[in-house]
Amino acid sequence: MKLCRQQLNHWPKLSWFARVTDDTVSVLHGCRVEYSDEWIFEGTWAGEFGKGDFDREAPVIIGTGFRLRENRVSFVCSTGALDRMFYVNRKKELLVSNSLPCLLSVANLRLDSAFPYSKTLKTYLKNHRNRPKTLPTLDGDEIHFLTYEKLVYSQETLAEHPPPAEDAFTSFEEYEEFLRSRMFAIRENLQDERRRFKMAPVTTISKGYDSGASAAIAKPLGIRSALTISRVGKLRHDDSGEDIANKLSIPVKSVIERRSAYRDYDLVLAGLGQSGGLNMTLFDYPDDLTLLIVGTRGDVVWQKALRKESDDSHHFLDQNDTTSCDLAEWRLHKGVFLANPPSIGASRVDCLKRVNDSADMDPWRIGGNYDRPIPRRILEQQGVRRNTFGMQKTASVSAWQRYQFSDSELQNDLELFFKLHGKRMPGQVLGGLVDIVHGLRLKLAELAHKKKFIKFAQLVRLPDYSDLLFVWANERLARRNYSIAPQESAAKL
Repeated sequence: MKLCRQQLNHWPKLSWFARVTDDTVSVLHGCRVEYSDEWIFEGTWAGEFGKGDFDREAPVIIGTGFRLRENRVSFVCSTGALDRMFYVNRKKELLVSNSLPCLLSVANLRLDSAFPYSKTLKTYLKNHRNRPKTLPTLDGDEIHFLTYEKLVYSQETLAEHPPPAEDAFTSFEEYEEFLRSRMFAIRENLQDERRRFKMAPVTTISKGYDSGASAAIAKPLGIRSALTISRVGKLRHDDSGEDIANKLSIPVKSVIERRSAYRDYDLVLAGLGQSGGLNMTLFDYPDDLTLLIVGTRGDVVWQKALRKESDDSHHFLDQNDTTSCDLAEWRLHKGVFLANPPSIGASRVDCLKRVNDSADMDPWRIGGNYDRPIPRRILEQQGVRRNTFGMQKTASVSAWQRYQFSDSELQNDLELFFKLHGKRMPGQVLGGLVDIVHGLRLKLAELAHKKKFIKFAQLVRLPDYSDLLFVWANERLARRNYSIAPQESAAKL
C-alpha cells in the first residue's frame, strides 16, 4: 500500500481527507499537517516523533492521523475524546476525514435537515456505549463517527478498536509520576527537530479545580501563557484564574466576556449545533499552532466516576457536559490542538478510586458536593492557597447565543437557511430569550439526572434548533472552506 499526498493551502490548516483503495491511500490536507512517506498526523503524542508509532499503543494521542504498514492502514483519534473522525465505507473505497464538512464536500454528500444530528452526537458523548454511531445522508451513504477509537483497514476488512489498557498506579505519588512521564514524552515529541511546524503550549485557567490542575500537570511542556475570563455572564461573577496562574509562574492573558466579541459562530456551531464553546473565540491565538490545555472531563475523572453509584454501565469518557466537544471543527481552522490532562489514566477508574479513597488524601478533603482531593492536592503542592480555588462551582462557559451574530453576513446566511427550510428564525428579543431559557432548561435537565425537579424540567418545552444549526454550519463550511476546485489535479483523486 502506498501513500499519495497533496497539500491544499486554501483548506483549513489542520484538516485532511483520505481515500483508501486496495493499494493506495490518496490524501488531501491543509498546510500545517505533518507527514512522511508512511503517515499523516496533525498533533502530538507521547512517543518519538520520527518513528511515527502513534498507531502502536501510544499512551497519549492529541490530534488525528493515520499510519500505513504494508497492507494495513490505521486511523487514530485523540485519546482525550475531544476530536472526531468521520468515515464512509463504500464497496470499492473507504473515505475518512477529521472534518465532517470536509467529508461532505469531497465525497459530495448532503445532510438531512430533518435528522437529529446534534442530539445523536450528544447522546453518544454522554454514553460511549450507545450504538449505532452513524449519521445518515440524503445520498444513501451512512457516515460513521469516531471520538477516541482506532479504525483499522486491512485486506478489505474494516474494524474499530478501543485504545489499549493504560498502566496501573496504586498511590497518589505513582499517579503523579504516571502523569509526569507522559508530559515529558509529549514535550520530547513537541521539541523534535524533525517537526516541520512548532506549536506553542497555552493553558486555560479559572477558579475551578480542573483547568488549574491541568495547567499544573502540563507545566513540563513549557506553558507560554494562561487564558482566563475575568467576568462571565449577567451576574458578572469573577471566575478569573489569574491568582492560580501567578502561583504557577505562568503569564496571564485575561479578557472580559462580552457577547459582541464572540467570533467564528459557524465554526463552533459545526461541532454540535451549540454555542457553549464560543468563549474560546474571545482570545487571539497569535502563534502559528497552539497546543491548548483544557480541564475537560476533570469533573468526571476526579469526582463523578469515583462515587459509589458509578458502575460498569458508565464509560470512563461519558460526559453530560459537552464543553470543548463543540470545538472539533473550530480548532482545525485556527491551528489549535486540544489536550485534556484529566483524560490521561481515566480508564483506570479502579486505580483512581483507590487513590481518591485512601487515608493519605484526607488532608485534601474539604467536604460538600464540590470536593475533589486529587486535583486539590496537585494544586496545593504547587503553592496555590486552599481558599483561592475549588470552593464554588461557577463554570466559565459562554452564554447561549445561537441566533444573533455580530457578523452580518453570517446572520443573513442563517436567516436565509431557516426560510428555505420553512422555519422562522427567532428575532433579537425572542431569540435572546429562547437562548436564556434553553440554557436554564439544560440546567434543569442536569438536576433531573439527580432526581430533583424532574416534573418541572419536563414542563419546559421550547423550540430547539440545535440540529438545524448543525446542518447549516456544516453545509456552509463544506461549500465555502473545502472546495477542491482551485486544485484541478486534486479533483481526480
